[in-house]
Amino acid sequence: MNVINNEIYTDEKFEEDDLSGKEYIGCKFTNCSFKNANMDGVITRRCMFSNCNFKSSRLNASLHEGSAFTNCHFESANLFSGDFIECKMTGSSFVDANMIGVSIKKGDWSYTNLRLCDLKGMDLRNVKFERADLYNCDFQKADLRGADLSNAILIKANLKNADLREAIVKGVDFTSFVLKDVRLDVIQAIEVARAYGVIVE
Repeated sequence: MNVINNEIYTDEKFEEDDLSGKEYIGCKFTNCSFKNANMDGVITRRCMFSNCNFKSSRLNASLHEGSAFTNCHFESANLFSGDFIECKMTGSSFVDANMIGVSIKKGDWSYTNLRLCDLKGMDLRNVKFERADLYNCDFQKADLRGADLSNAILIKANLKNADLREAIVKGVDFTSFVLKDVRLDVIQAIEVARAYGVIVE
C-alpha cells in the first residue's frame, strides 16, 4: 500500500484519478476536488479535508479514522461499506450518496445534509447529529441510543423499530414523523406528549 504522511494540498484537482488503496496519514486537503475519482479502499487517519468536492467519487470499502471532512460535498458519491470512526463531518452534504453498508462509530455529523439517505439498520449510537438535515431519511431498525439529535430536521423520517432511548432530542419536532414502533425512554415519551399538547404535571 502507498502511504502518504503529513502532506498539505491546497486547490489541487484529483478528478478521475485512481487513488484506490492509498493510505493518507495526517494530511491536510483544502479546496481540493476528487470528482469522479476512484478511492475504493482508501484509508485516511487523522486527515483534514476542508471544502473538498467528492461528487460522484467512489469510496467503496474505504476507512476513515479520526479524520475531519468539514463542508465537503459527497453528492452522488458511492460510500458502500465505508467506515467512519470518530470522524468530524460538520456541514458536509450527502445528497443522493450511496450510504448502504456504511459504518459510523461515534463522531460529529452536526449540520450535515443527509436528506433521503438510507441509514436503516445502522448502529448510530452516540453519533452527534445536532441540527442535521435528516429529512425523509430511512432509519428503520437503526440504533440511535445516546445520539445527539438536538434540533435535527426529522420531517417524514422513517423511524419504524428504531431505538431512540437516551438520545438527546431537544428541539425535535415529534409531530413531523410517524412514531409507531419507535422505542423511547420515559423522559422522551413526556416530550412527545408535550409536543401533542398534553399537559404533563
